[in-house]
Amino acid sequence: MSDAYLAEIAEQPGILDRLAQVFDATWGQALTQVRADIEAGRFDRVILTGMGGSLHGAHPAHLELTRALSLPVLLWESGELAQQAPAAVTQRTLLIAISQSGESGEVRRLTESPARPATVISITNGAENTLARWADIAVATHAGTERTASTKSYTAGLAATHLVVAHLTGRAKGAAAEVRALSQTVAGLLAQLPAGAEAAARHLGHDTPLTMIGRGDAFASAAMAALLTEEAAKLPCEALTGGQFRHGPLELAREGFRAVVFLGEGAARPLTEALVARIAALGGRVVAIGTSPGPASDAVLPIALPDAPAGLLPVLEILPAQFLVIPLAIARGFEPAAFLNAQKITTGE
Repeated sequence: MSDAYLAEIAEQPGILDRLAQVFDATWGQALTQVRADIEAGRFDRVILTGMGGSLHGAHPAHLELTRALSLPVLLWESGELAQQAPAAVTQRTLLIAISQSGESGEVRRLTESPARPATVISITNGAENTLARWADIAVATHAGTERTASTKSYTAGLAATHLVVAHLTGRAKGAAAEVRALSQTVAGLLAQLPAGAEAAARHLGHDTPLTMIGRGDAFASAAMAALLTEEAAKLPCEALTGGQFRHGPLELAREGFRAVVFLGEGAARPLTEALVARIAALGGRVVAIGTSPGPASDAVLPIALPDAPAGLLPVLEILPAQFLVIPLAIARGFEPAAFLNAQKITTGE
């Protein structure tokens, strides 16, 4: 068992609380000016970018900004953006770049682009890194050194991105207080999850590839859970939206099929609940994660989450996955979250 991995999971409530306490005073005024620039038509597009978990965590922000703004909002993997489509970044672009280290190879290449965006907002773990120094507004989560698979840096990045978006869309009032309250919810939930993770691992087994499914904001949780499962438990895993799963991969659902479904919230939730029932009817097994997830059955194991303020449920959704990989890794003969082939900061491209 990696003591460092468990310690980093346990740090999350304190990190969220500290971030929320300082956010408005540190970055609120500058972000309010960016909102004014948006309203004045200074930008021709918004681009959110990141790699790995940072990219997945940007998904809810992409959806919220797309709904709230009248200009195009794009979500790009940093490597593809810098290598394949650098001209997408113009001198009228608002670029929001998210990176735990601010030093990954793809992000560093992005900072060397000949076209300087109109405004760069960075969200990184600290203020002293290549991306933060390049940015006009450098948001630092101060999650601390992370030695194993991404846990605290991911949830801190989610919360920081949520607060940035709240300022850019005129919803900043009370947003930091909601994150502070959420930190207490996280603390309570962390104490409950280890037993549920053991039960979920028994329900899913440890030698069958997993499919992670989520719609809307919950797709961020599905994608990050798949990354974490492969990185920390060395178990093949893919992430799909509910619609993507129905368009072809539904053929995989039968006896022996295993899925983790993030139920999410909003108008699409009934579609996700219907998908859980469909997989179960076809002989598969599902771990269903969400608020009020329904009763357990031989096919469906629910993991209940507390309610969360709008846009912050993904912070809670990923917590069961952080614990689930522990028994999966142990059953597969690996130390949970220990790196074998990679390193914490991917500097190569």
